[in-house]
Amino acid sequence: MRSGIGIFIFVCLAFVRHDVKAQDDDAMDDELFFGGELAQLFRMSSFKQAEPHTLRKIITDLDLDADIKKLIEPHQHQTLCHVCRAAVKHLKTKKLTVQLLFEKLCNIYLIFATWTVSGFCEELFNINAPILNYIVDTSDIFDPELVCSVLLQKKNCNFNHPALTWTTHVPPESTKKVPMKVSRDPNAKPLKIIHLTDFHISPDYEVGGVAACGYPVCCKKGVGSKRKGKEAGAWGDYRRCDAPPWLQVDVMMHINKTHPDIDMVYFTGDIVDHAVWKASRKENTKLLYDSFKVFYESFPNIPVLPMFGNHEPAPVNQYPPTGVDLQFGPKHYLSQQWLYTLASKLWRPWLPPSALKTVRKQGYYSYTYNSQLKIIALNNNVCYFLNWWLLYNTTYINEQLDFLRNEMEDSEAKGQFVHIITHVPTGNGECVQPWERSFVALVQRFAHIIVGQFYGHTHTDELKMFYDEKTGEAINVGYNGASLTTYEDYNPNYKVMYVDSNTYELLDIETYIMNMTHSNLHPNHPPYWYKLYSMKEAYGLKSLAPEDVDVIAKGLFLDDKLFNKYWR
Repeated sequence: MRSGIGIFIFVCLAFVRHDVKAQDDDAMDDELFFGGELAQLFRMSSFKQAEPHTLRKIITDLDLDADIKKLIEPHQHQTLCHVCRAAVKHLKTKKLTVQLLFEKLCNIYLIFATWTVSGFCEELFNINAPILNYIVDTSDIFDPELVCSVLLQKKNCNFNHPALTWTTHVPPESTKKVPMKVSRDPNAKPLKIIHLTDFHISPDYEVGGVAACGYPVCCKKGVGSKRKGKEAGAWGDYRRCDAPPWLQVDVMMHINKTHPDIDMVYFTGDIVDHAVWKASRKENTKLLYDSFKVFYESFPNIPVLPMFGNHEPAPVNQYPPTGVDLQFGPKHYLSQQWLYTLASKLWRPWLPPSALKTVRKQGYYSYTYNSQLKIIALNNNVCYFLNWWLLYNTTYINEQLDFLRNEMEDSEAKGQFVHIITHVPTGNGECVQPWERSFVALVQRFAHIIVGQFYGHTHTDELKMFYDEKTGEAINVGYNGASLTTYEDYNPNYKVMYVDSNTYELLDIETYIMNMTHSNLHPNHPPYWYKLYSMKEAYGLKSLAPEDVDVIAKGLFLDDKLFNKYWR
């Protein structure tokens, strides 16, 4: 869910653009277009059209009309950027307060929302207010150009702001490419790695509760008025609901029964559910403890390599610089040190002391599986564009990029291959540009040792291609693990990855899913899990080498059947 300044900017655009286009014959089409655009920005699967006069009154109350009208020209493509700059200017000069902004944001947001309950909105903004107030009051870099470049980078609202122009150091090419290319042994038993991600567990999930409740997240005890046909299923629900706790237990029982020979588990984050207005240290701590307890009990003798999601902190998305923790102390409301300390305890059964040390710093670590394979886990939630702390300091995220570079130089010298696990995929435009630019540069430099990247966050079964900027050749692939939650309209799933035990390259990926409809029709029986497809077989691939997977990526632009198959 988007929150704070970003929502204000997006909705201001709807009013201004409607006003500019009002005299056009196709004004109604414009309203529908901007309603759809806002729904996409808000991540709403459905929305209501807003009456222009309603928005106009809210904008007038915020006293932005004059500044906006000075900036807007009809048919101007950068209208969104101009509206953003006007809003941030008023925040910076105290003409607009965060408190007033919150109040109006709730009103604007609910105009477009199809749900009927409004209390969550004020709660969400209230828990974000202390952070935003602190940043607006103390940040040396907070200005219209920075804020708009971060929040609206997917809308091509980019300014040459000094805080966003840096790139991490990328070492020159090694004169000796190490490790040398290793031949695959067709008779060797491959490693079997499970990829799990995005559980989003609702601890108060209620079977028979309301699945269409008036809140952004439903199927929760005491939420909504019960009506026939709106009942939440026993194992989850395709509507606006997250996963019941027993679904995690069941999927891990199924994995143990179906795949007793697994070697490792990668978990790429997001245990906490989408009820972000209720997030607190106490609630999140209990949920993380309970979930990792299931991991321990399910895989007592197997390495589990976890990472945070953007939903783990309280408030959601907020990962501050280390200096904030040092300045105020770990118990202060601005700090997330509590989360890093908790993780260092919960992950202790699987990680060595050296890894736990960096987990306590900013949530990242490396894990040496053997002399030939290292796993580097990055808490790249710090680069997520809805992390307000990027409006306070952008360079603190370089700590992890430095770590990544140093670890890969170490692996290169030792002849090790590398797997990288993160939560947020690179290439979606959701990480700030310094991170995306730096990460891609490091992948290009070390592509000869990076043999796998694994993500979560989007809930979709997808892949990301990396190309050499000079030759255009495919050099690396990142794979998304999709999700266990159904939020929204997804079948719960997990991945089984087969990895060559000599080269540590992927041989194949199998996707297992649970048919939610079938499982809810038989609530007294275990859910129905089955293998949906093998990537290699489904797409007729010779291998999962980047050059072969690139055939799929390029084919999506030309083949409608392939496109539909990929997104089915």
